[in-house]
Amino acid sequence: MNQATEVSLLDRVPKPVRETLVALFAGMAFFAPISDGVGERTPLGYALIAAYTALLLVRTRFPWAVLAGAVALQCALVLTFTTSPVSTLALLIAVYTVSARSPWRIAVSMGVLVAAALLITLGVVIGGLIVRYSVPVAVQVALAVALGQTARIRAAYIAEITDRALRAEATREAEARRRVAEDRLRIARDLHDAVAHQITVISLNAGVASSAIADRPDAAREALQTIRESSRLVLREIGDMLATLRSPEETPEAPAARGLTAVPDLIGQFERSGLAVTYEMSGDPAPISTAVDIVAYRVIQEGLTNALRHGPGTADLEVEIGPRRVSIRLSNPLVKQSHAGTGHGLVGMAERVASVRGAVEYGVTEGSFVVAASLPIAEPVAEPVTEPVTETGAEE
Repeated sequence: MNQATEVSLLDRVPKPVRETLVALFAGMAFFAPISDGVGERTPLGYALIAAYTALLLVRTRFPWAVLAGAVALQCALVLTFTTSPVSTLALLIAVYTVSARSPWRIAVSMGVLVAAALLITLGVVIGGLIVRYSVPVAVQVALAVALGQTARIRAAYIAEITDRALRAEATREAEARRRVAEDRLRIARDLHDAVAHQITVISLNAGVASSAIADRPDAAREALQTIRESSRLVLREIGDMLATLRSPEETPEAPAARGLTAVPDLIGQFERSGLAVTYEMSGDPAPISTAVDIVAYRVIQEGLTNALRHGPGTADLEVEIGPRRVSIRLSNPLVKQSHAGTGHGLVGMAERVASVRGAVEYGVTEGSFVVAASLPIAEPVAEPVTEPVTETGAEE
């Protein structure tokens, strides 16, 4: 049987039963057949032993009171009963109980006082201290103090590792909740990126088709073709996203990489939907890290989507790629009929920019809605994150 099983079985025994067994065992030690005992057995001694045994029943509730009573009874028993090295077992149990609940300085001082009281009493009975009697008493008291301190240290160690385990479990749960929250935000951003632009294009072209189907069938046909292409694109992106969510251990077929090199194609889609974009890019996008490149693309996509939805049909886009940072500035005029959107797209854009340690500002400036982002060429290890500065405007 291993130690864990033994401790488990002992803990199953009710505490009163354990205390009773310990007290009876300590009381029986007074009657151990020792040939070289000191003193005689008297009726008063038997009464003191009964009181001694009863006193040990409450040693865990009142350890100091029991210790004081045990010292007094032990000294009295030395005078009224046959005393041997074994008969100090009850007192040693009381000493152990106090030591297990006290700091080492207090425990050592207590042991010295108890040993001194016993040795003085024993010296009075036998007329002087004898090595064969005094040394075992002192050693036994010291051993009881040491065992009590060992039990205290072990209990403190177990309590500490238990507390660490509980805190580690709580930390794991908090980390799991944080990751779930991050995954929800990431899915929300990805879903918005996949759907918002294409749904805007579909909505605008549906309006064109419905108004032109009677007298301009060619324009209606072209609008319906755009709706079909946009629907196919959004379904493909949603399908890729669902494939990743359903099979996280597998690597689904990755969609086409999107970055600053794909911006001309993105602008072409918006121009076919009726947005006139003035575009200028300077610098080489090759050194840009993949994560920053995708974030830059998403910032431009979100800005152009808002310009198409809320603007009069024009937008200016400037991309400057420097040696260390990528600067993006996108602006579009506002119209009086523009209405405030939910803001989820701009919030998601700010979160994406912050994820690569970039900075973004957006708001109304001189009658135009401006989105200005600054992104590092590569993801730095540590750099202050600039919170997005938002202003009340007509954009989403």
